[in-house]
Amino acid sequence: MKYRVPIITILIILLIHSVIGSISFEDFINLQAFELIIAGIFLSIIISYPFDTLMFSVKLVKESFKNNIAYEDSIMKIYNYAVRMKRKGIIGCQGDIEKELDQFIKNGMTLICDYEKAEDIEIVLNKEIQAKEVNLYRPYNVVKMIAQVAPAFGLIGTLIGMVGLLSHINNPDFIASNMSTALVSTLYGALISNFVAVPLMGRLKDFIDRKMLLYKIVTEGIILIAKNDSTRNVFDKMNSMLMEDEKLEYPIKTNVKKESNVYELT
Repeated sequence: MKYRVPIITILIILLIHSVIGSISFEDFINLQAFELIIAGIFLSIIISYPFDTLMFSVKLVKESFKNNIAYEDSIMKIYNYAVRMKRKGIIGCQGDIEKELDQFIKNGMTLICDYEKAEDIEIVLNKEIQAKEVNLYRPYNVVKMIAQVAPAFGLIGTLIGMVGLLSHINNPDFIASNMSTALVSTLYGALISNFVAVPLMGRLKDFIDRKMLLYKIVTEGIILIAKNDSTRNVFDKMNSMLMEDEKLEYPIKTNVKKESNVYELT
């Protein structure tokens, strides 16, 4: 992880050097082409999606860069609830559940208090996970549309430039200007699609998948608590859902009082 930023920086420098070595920077600047691409992209997504979806997309993209989803906190949170349930029972844990900050965990633990059958709790939580997955994929679809329409508007800019070129075929000044717009428009569209939108799609997809796994891990633990399973089994089954290099060691002491900061499931 600590080598990620230096590697990205070196690769960006190599790309810039390879481009600048063959073409001057001024050749890439074309205001008309830039206006066409940006206006076209924003018009497309504004027409296609409501404003709250666009704002949520910006929020989730920022979150994918700022927050690293850590499974340990949530696993230990559920494990500690399992320990308390064994000691205090459902009634004794209601006060802790009401103070729970993580809304998904709070909802799941509340279901244990309200439902007698673990199967009913599992159905409710799985429905909630499905709804969350649909909601989380809204920003992914927005970025996907940007990746699709950016090259298309680049091609439109090229066609407009060619039409302007042919319309002023006898004027050398107009020929040079329109030819620049035609070529740079395609370049802008390709760059926005392949160097911005497509990488963001990959990042969002990984972030959403990790978040969905976290929901499923929490759900597994809550269902096992509802079944009155052993605390060791609650921990082990949640832990088994992690990648090998992310697996946790079983806590020696079960009376852990210290609470760690839990990644909030939104």
